[in-house]
Amino acid sequence: MPGFSSDDRQVIERNLPYDVELKPEGEDVDAVFEVDRCADWIRERGVVRVALQFPDYLLYAAAKVAASIRTRIEQEVFILGDTSYGECCVDEVAAEHLNADSVIHFGHTCLTPPQRLPVLYIYTTKDLDLGSLEDSLRRKYLDTDNILVVYDVEYHHLLKEFSLTDWKGSICVGSPSESSVSPPLPGTVVKYGRKFNLNSWEEVNNFKVVYVSTGGGQIKLMNFMFSFAGNDFQVFENNCLTPASISINKLLMKRYFLIEKTKDAERVGILVGTLGVVNYADVIQRLRDTIRKSGKKCYTFLVGKPNAAKLANFPEIDVFVLVACPETSFPDTSDYFQSVITPYELEIACNSNREWGGQYYTDFRDLLPGGPGYVEAAEAEENEVPDVSLVSGRLRGAGLEAAEEGGQLTVINDRTVSLLHAGGGGEFLAHRSWSGLEQKLGETEVADVVQGRIGIAASYAGEPALPDRPES
Repeated sequence: MPGFSSDDRQVIERNLPYDVELKPEGEDVDAVFEVDRCADWIRERGVVRVALQFPDYLLYAAAKVAASIRTRIEQEVFILGDTSYGECCVDEVAAEHLNADSVIHFGHTCLTPPQRLPVLYIYTTKDLDLGSLEDSLRRKYLDTDNILVVYDVEYHHLLKEFSLTDWKGSICVGSPSESSVSPPLPGTVVKYGRKFNLNSWEEVNNFKVVYVSTGGGQIKLMNFMFSFAGNDFQVFENNCLTPASISINKLLMKRYFLIEKTKDAERVGILVGTLGVVNYADVIQRLRDTIRKSGKKCYTFLVGKPNAAKLANFPEIDVFVLVACPETSFPDTSDYFQSVITPYELEIACNSNREWGGQYYTDFRDLLPGGPGYVEAAEAEENEVPDVSLVSGRLRGAGLEAAEEGGQLTVINDRTVSLLHAGGGGEFLAHRSWSGLEQKLGETEVADVVQGRIGIAASYAGEPALPDRPES
């Protein structure tokens, strides 16, 4: 069971991954990190305070890349060595701490558009055996099958124009689109930060999906698996084409169980997992409105990168909903005390107008007005028929416990609590034996101002010197 605080030694002793495929030497740095393109972009934009964002696995080359860019533009650049949230997202928060007016993002990215700052994406490059990929596809599928290929951005230089000769079916490649905020061109659909040559997204149902992965965990894999839950889904990794290591049916059953737990919850915490993705504030407001209309209590938390230790400090919260980019919306919660769900799953639990099934939306922007997954929030009805919880077996009724609008007060354990907090965090706190430092206003005698200690904690002025420790 995890503690309620993180161990400080983890920060000091953590080993950073090292990408052995990239060689940070001379011309390799300039080619892999596209230093000339970076310099040209800075000159064209006329920006003067440029932040260079690197993921952990590329930090070893950060100094070399920064030096190469600096010599070309003859101005200072800044390295962002740590991210406020996910490495795949543009960290506008850290960049604005340096008063940066632009960001160059290196390495893997989720391709979600940022809020304010102009961004240049440098995907870097990795090698891929195209012959092995083509042979695997020809062995696995008939030449009349339609194949949709999505890939990690590190393979963009090899797969952006991928095709199969003498193939009778359609080959659709989802190439990265950095301008996903702008309307797509006719005959193209932009989804998941990628551009597909399709007339409508419904055509995807006729395709077999192949995800060309660089590896590195199941977080990226889960995003695409949920997005293409109704398709035949294969993963090409380490020159092998295999089914996904996780059963999509088991994943969906687990997520539906979390939805049922959310229906039983009384207090829901909105966990802000990004401050840089466009429209994040809009979806937070929509979640608040949806939660309140369902009769539940809503609280918003901004804790940086979530972990078990941080969230364990809020035991009154029954379930958290994480507002983050699609690739970081499914963290490993095996050690968490509370469940963590996505905005789409919360809407299924709290919005009776939305039903489970069909398309699974991992991008919260799809749930906003104008998005393909937008559904108007249902209003609570006084005569709504209650249902039975599939988790606890108890009777429940959505909207029957709406919050009081008045300012009435009640006394719980000698503590005065507003009825606005009935069933919420205020009532939970009032029942705790210790709820923080006691102010005791007017009960403490006022003392004269006295001189405090001078020095540092290891040796304050006036303290006797500690005897020297014997050498071991």
